[in-house]
Amino acid sequence: MVNPTDDILVLNDSMKDPYSFESIIKQQDRIVSERLRGIDVSRITFIEPYSLVSLLLLGRNYLRQTGEKLLMVNIPIHIHQYLARMDFFEHGVFDIKEGLDEKLYLKRSSQSSRLLEITEIPGKERESVKVISRVITTFRKRSRNILKYWFAPNIIDYFVTVISELCQNIFEHSLDSGFIAIQTYSIGADHTFRIAICDSGIGIRESFQNKKDVSFESSAQLIEKVLTTPLSSKRRFGYGLCQVNAIMEELRGSVFIRSQDASISIIHHRKKGGSTYSFLKNELPRFPGTHISISLGS
Repeated sequence: MVNPTDDILVLNDSMKDPYSFESIIKQQDRIVSERLRGIDVSRITFIEPYSLVSLLLLGRNYLRQTGEKLLMVNIPIHIHQYLARMDFFEHGVFDIKEGLDEKLYLKRSSQSSRLLEITEIPGKERESVKVISRVITTFRKRSRNILKYWFAPNIIDYFVTVISELCQNIFEHSLDSGFIAIQTYSIGADHTFRIAICDSGIGIRESFQNKKDVSFESSAQLIEKVLTTPLSSKRRFGYGLCQVNAIMEELRGSVFIRSQDASISIIHHRKKGGSTYSFLKNELPRFPGTHISISLGS
């Protein structure tokens, strides 16, 4: 047990969904400006995929800005097991004081997995296409387990399209690399399927800076436009995010996108007569890149 010090930030239990993770984003400037040595995760009880990948990017941003790795201390055993199972430490972003005993590692089985480990999507097209192909192949192999609670005709192909479109956006628009992670998890009788695809690139607004024919009043409104109309910053006609949102509308799922200092949540509700709700936020603490969570609930 490492005792917290002034240069180690104790994180609150804020990794249960994209909305609670905002409290950690609010502290990123302090982490960098004060050159904090590390983070204490002893209070963390649960981590879902979006928070997992966003935390990895927060650490990578710190490494890029300072040249040093953040130290992660006081990791609860079940959290350490999960981080190791999701290949969190394989990306070389965080330092840890003590590794996990080999006897405590969670077993890996492609037949029983309801997840896709964190995978880096390169920022260059040729390398990225190869990685995306491997991700899709792995997803197809594990899809019957991952999508156990939602399995229906065409659902695998739907999510192959979602994965392909969103990962392709990384090398087409972000000018940086990113990460993808997928998991189905259960809390009580409720089941959640979530895809997290995040990068540290230029963000949606910056990628549209030369598109003078696209008007918007705020960054969040621009994100809403690209989700609901066929817009692209690269092609004459773009259907990527718009197509993803159309798929999630048909499946009655939800889409959360956070880009730089704005976010939007679109919830296609299954239990409220098929209603769709949109929530736009601007002037959020800046977090480099575009961070996307695609979800189904039971």
